[in-house]
Amino acid sequence: MSEQTISKENQPQVLEALSDILLVLDKKKNRIEAVKGVDDDGNLQTADPKQSSLMDFMRVDKGDAVSNFFSNFWRRLNDPISFRFFRAPEIDLNDVAKKLQKAIDNPTPEGNKLLDALEIKYDNKLNQKNMGSNQTAENAAQATETKPVYKYNVDQIDWTSLEKLNLNRALLEKNGQLDKLLKGYKSDGIYRIEGNFNGVVMKGDARLSLRKVKDQDQVVVMAHGVRLEPDLKNQFYGHVFTTEDKDNLKKTGNMGRVAELTNYSDGSKVKSLISIDKLTNEVVSFPVELIKISEKFGGVKLSPEQKAELLEGKPVLVEGMVNTKTGEVFNQELQYNADAKKLVFVGQSESQQQGQTEGIRDDFRGRVFTEDEKKQLEQSEVIYVKDFINKEKTKLYAGYVWFDKHEGRIKFDFDNPQQDKTQKQSETQKEGQGQSNKQDVAAKTSLNSDAKKENSRKPKLH
Repeated sequence: MSEQTISKENQPQVLEALSDILLVLDKKKNRIEAVKGVDDDGNLQTADPKQSSLMDFMRVDKGDAVSNFFSNFWRRLNDPISFRFFRAPEIDLNDVAKKLQKAIDNPTPEGNKLLDALEIKYDNKLNQKNMGSNQTAENAAQATETKPVYKYNVDQIDWTSLEKLNLNRALLEKNGQLDKLLKGYKSDGIYRIEGNFNGVVMKGDARLSLRKVKDQDQVVVMAHGVRLEPDLKNQFYGHVFTTEDKDNLKKTGNMGRVAELTNYSDGSKVKSLISIDKLTNEVVSFPVELIKISEKFGGVKLSPEQKAELLEGKPVLVEGMVNTKTGEVFNQELQYNADAKKLVFVGQSESQQQGQTEGIRDDFRGRVFTEDEKKQLEQSEVIYVKDFINKEKTKLYAGYVWFDKHEGRIKFDFDNPQQDKTQKQSETQKEGQGQSNKQDVAAKTSLNSDAKKENSRKPKLH
């Protein structure tokens, strides 16, 4: 990693929340509410889904709807079949809750798609069967309980490998990235790393991942350094990139077809899809045999033909999907991304679509904008906000936000992006004034000197 790869950010990237707010529809009340918990008698405790009460609500893991947490939660309820549960992003809680309620009060095809896309569907058939056989709810829950699937064991991690990067375990746990790494994924954002590796001092930006040491019960932390551009000139595990491959990777981030890669350790061939890590420009592959395509995406059931083409790495147009944040129905091409290990939008991202269709959103990171602030953002002004709530919901923090029209989204930074420019202008003006003052003084001194010389030449009168 060279100094050229270092980004302008000196702080780790602010990461997206890894959990959603748990909402519930009580079939008796026919009303959408936020879940606060379950009391000792098994009764569900709820409240109005207000943005101002985020810290009071229960959450579900974004990456695993039917998690171990939800199984335990389901078990504690007296009458779980009387409820329907949904997920909602905390940043869009108010808007999503209103749209869900509207979909329930006035059923439409679009509304039903939104309900279907956001509903947490927990299969309790085994649970009901066991209860029908006079087994206890505890036994039924144990039979249906699902545990998170981890690729790595936290006890096997060599934490010194992380400390060599000038990072620590507490940081990964605090921002929710340790769980993601244990499941076999890279960190969501970029970390600033610095270290001395066998006498070579390296510093720069990188994503993190875990890797098992061959023939050992040890897992080390790997750093994926940021590159200026992806290396498509050289072979990638025996694969030579064609002109079409390069064009596809540069345009969409995905190669668009299956490649047969060579495992250098034993010479075996592995059919894989290839993508570019959009944060680091690293070329990444993923074996086709490990790819799992969901039955549905965005509320739309995928046909066998669509699933087959996705497994081949091809882009597939899916119509009638529901934007889980806005409730809007849209059509978009999907493609499997080897780096993200999931289906992604081809071309514009979902956030870019929202930016183009919604304009300035009403809230950001749980902070609702005033009308004056929205007008300032619409005029591309940078505004200072001092009451954002941190991810742990324990304290407030401040920073600068502005709307990037090119990317169609609101951006954040702890430092004023206009400050450097303003300071330089100010410094330039001061420097100019200083030079001007010096010139004025020099000019006055010169004039006075000339005047003295002129007077000395004049004859004195007695």
